[in-house]
Amino acid sequence: MKQITPKLRLQAACLGLLFIAYASHAEIYKWVDANGKTHYSEKKDDAGKSKVEEVKVKALPESSNTAPSQSWQDREIEFRKRQVQKQEADAKAAKASEAKPPAAPDYHQETDASRCALAKDILSGKAAHGNGAKTDANDRTIAERDKSMFCH
Repeated sequence: MKQITPKLRLQAACLGLLFIAYASHAEIYKWVDANGKTHYSEKKDDAGKSKVEEVKVKALPESSNTAPSQSWQDREIEFRKRQVQKQEADAKAAKASEAKPPAAPDYHQETDASRCALAKDILSGKAAHGNGAKTDANDRTIAERDKSMFCH
């Protein structure tokens, strides 16, 4: 089996582009035969004696965000501006995702310091129950006792 070399690939690509360019500029003809059937062809001679009409093929529309009169340099400048804006937006999003909320105190360490911190947070209103319920008078009474026991 023969290996495909980069030179052969380049030649094939150039040949393909040549055929695409030729096909994109082909003229198309339309005619109606004796039976009333409409035909389309790239050859005018296929119509025989029927009246032939050339079909105009419209070019692909320009991108909606660029004016046809813009030069490629102007489009390049706009592209680079959009790239910078995208990079800035990505950096801002990355920075925002890095900003983490402050870590909740770990009240489950069972140390005097953690018990003291929990008691102070309950009394100041910073702490709440795990299910979201607010602290009540009983919680504050226990927090007062814990504060006197564990805060030195």
